[in-house]
Amino acid sequence: MISEVRGAFVLAAALVCFLIFVGLMALGSVMRPGRWIERARHAG
Repeated sequence: MISEVRGAFVLAAALVCFLIFVGLMALGSVMRPGRWIERARHAG
């Protein structure tokens, strides 16, 4: 019983971490292009 609950908790925590990671990657890919263009212009 306890091992099943522990396994479910670990699986849920891993899934949440994965979803957060994917969300951050998606936000980064959406928001970064403009910033990269600005950095390139300032650097150039």
